[in-house]
Amino acid sequence: MWDIATKILLVAITVAFLGAWGIIKQQRKSKELISQLFNKSEKKVLNTFKTKDKLTIKEIEKIIKGTKASLFWSKERIQITDPSIAATELIDKMRVKGLIIEEIFRGKKIYKLR
Repeated sequence: MWDIATKILLVAITVAFLGAWGIIKQQRKSKELISQLFNKSEKKVLNTFKTKDKLTIKEIEKIIKGTKASLFWSKERIQITDPSIAATELIDKMRVKGLIIEEIFRGKKIYKLR
């Protein structure tokens, strides 16, 4: 009798835990998608720095345009459609991380690896 009650209790706890975990993952999905999109864009820009010493914001916009991200457990996808907005955000994040520096060259802002 106690054996059956224990099993039922364990199943109920497991179902409650999995349900709560699913709700939390669903709530954090948009943040995870945006984070993954910026990580992919950052990798693209850093790979471009392997061949070029400096980049302008227009070049960064061309590099990240069309970048897509998705989560393996979700059908939702996100894509950069307006690279001008995404590029400024990406540059700010990369500067805060200390990956790139901003310089003025002939009246234009250029970005270099640190």
